[in-house]
Amino acid sequence: MAEQVAVVAGYIVRYPVGGMTWVFLNYLLGLRDLGFEPVYVEAAGPQPTCYDVAAGRMTEDPAYGVNYLTESLDAAGLTSCRWWYADHALPGGGVGMAYDEAVATLESASVLINVSASCWAEEFLRAPRRILLDTDAPFTQIRLADGDEGWAAFVDSHDVHATYAVNVAQGNADPEVPDGGRRWLATRPPVDLRAWSAVSPPPDGAWTTVTSWSAAEASWWQLKEYRQKDVEYVRLREIPRLVPDCRFELALGGSAPRRQLAELGWQLADPIEVASTVRDYQEYLRCSRGELGVAKHAYVTGRTGAFNDRSLNYLACGRPVVCSDTGLDWLPTGCGLIIFKDAQSAADAIRTAEEDIVAHGRAARQLAEDHFSADAVLASLLTSSDIVLPRRPTSGRPARKAASGCAEDPVLGPE
Repeated sequence: MAEQVAVVAGYIVRYPVGGMTWVFLNYLLGLRDLGFEPVYVEAAGPQPTCYDVAAGRMTEDPAYGVNYLTESLDAAGLTSCRWWYADHALPGGGVGMAYDEAVATLESASVLINVSASCWAEEFLRAPRRILLDTDAPFTQIRLADGDEGWAAFVDSHDVHATYAVNVAQGNADPEVPDGGRRWLATRPPVDLRAWSAVSPPPDGAWTTVTSWSAAEASWWQLKEYRQKDVEYVRLREIPRLVPDCRFELALGGSAPRRQLAELGWQLADPIEVASTVRDYQEYLRCSRGELGVAKHAYVTGRTGAFNDRSLNYLACGRPVVCSDTGLDWLPTGCGLIIFKDAQSAADAIRTAEEDIVAHGRAARQLAEDHFSADAVLASLLTSSDIVLPRRPTSGRPARKAASGCAEDPVLGPE
């Protein structure tokens, strides 16, 4: 009997960098653990659509990203994973699977999960069940509420609308945040626990994060502004001064006031240099003391309840996370994961973690196992979306085992 196919749509070819790639790899690995054959698809956008990291420029040529994709799949143990990069400007309509095979695969798939609303090709409509996975609330919902017809048509080409913004889905966000007129299914980011082994924190490591200053323009709803990370970093700028015994390093992408940040005590790294591949990204996290995670202003203001997939990777490799409070009441916090509201509470949280960094590291890993294990998170998402799971795992991988001292059965995502 043929394996059930589950398709993940993402943007690895167009944006080939380590941290973003792991967002999609964790889905592919989790689906394989559930017994699906995971298949990866991506579609070209408006040209030039591909970031050539080696050349440092945008291009129409997907060659760099295609090579990076195959290397990343190999590194994650997904060498046999079928994939298709749809681009009708290319001979044959794309790269990877032949066009006819790609269409037939989509038609036979149990589900297509469009992670982060990554991309779209008309062929994706061939999948009989399609899930849009929103990772950027409330921006997603504001665009819908504002009447963006093209965006609404894209969103509504999916049968199920899921979101990391747990509070938006459950009606617990800031009451001014719109839902965009859609019903949202609450979910959470998954992590493949085998891919992220936990090791003890280095004694001389910095508190780090892989981040950007401002990924897009601010949005407005009912004359209330929802902004990016820049305004939050400005608000939290005194953290290095408040905790002078610790080092704080930002692997910071995009345009940013680097000189001013350095003068305030922030160390800066180039994310392309330290985390350009999936292995480099993992090593950067493991060489860190923990993560100081700063969320977008919109997430904090909107009380979305979203937890960042990058922060999850830190937890999984046994690194405590000190992060912005986006409304994380649905998670256990205080050990391994500590939330803050301002610079002073962030400094206090760092000092708390440093009092017993090993215990906080163990608690971090435990939290990842209990609440974010990929097979459990995806099983909950798919069954809530009326997708029948395979009867037995067919990947050949051994059954997941918890780390020493950790619970065997993770808590399923919110339903």
